[in-house]
Amino acid sequence: MEALQIWVRSLESKKDIRHRVLEARKEIGPLKWQKATEGITAAVTSHMRFREATDIYCYVDHQGEAGTRLIIEEAWRLGKDVWVPRVLGRRMEFFHIENFSQLHPGTMGILEPEEGALADGADALVIMPGVAFDRDRRRIGYGGGYYDRYLAAHPCLPTMAVAFDCQVLDEVPYDEYDIRPQILVTETSVYEDGK
Repeated sequence: MEALQIWVRSLESKKDIRHRVLEARKEIGPLKWQKATEGITAAVTSHMRFREATDIYCYVDHQGEAGTRLIIEEAWRLGKDVWVPRVLGRRMEFFHIENFSQLHPGTMGILEPEEGALADGADALVIMPGVAFDRDRRRIGYGGGYYDRYLAAHPCLPTMAVAFDCQVLDEVPYDEYDIRPQILVTETSVYEDGK
């Protein structure tokens, strides 16, 4: 029976997986969210890629996503430059921020900078969201393709995704244009090549 369930799940579309995983993520209560976010933050901020980066391109968490504000605060504490995405039509760009007061609700209510210096995409660690992942770091995003397009245009940027354990599945559908993060961090695990 278990093999049949796995086979049926492998036939799930990205849309079905998004729905299922987002429903599971909604079940994370505030205390568990805070504890998991603290675990993710500790793993991210102690990782060599984060420690060595001078610039951090990082989304601001929204609607129950793995929290990133503590990561951003630690980046500032360490003297790193922080850049936050802003959606501009069908594309996304990163803008420099020095504090959270520079952010305002933008596309889909997500906090975005209204103005600021535009990132050149030359040298930074990109911390990206996602809805679902597998242990090989294949990613299902929200369906807009913003990170896939941005990273395809900036292929040399190192990438790290953050998510909760409930968002990591045995397998997710994968298309050739989907960009896999080099590192995936959850509250209990770090997935990367060779580890």
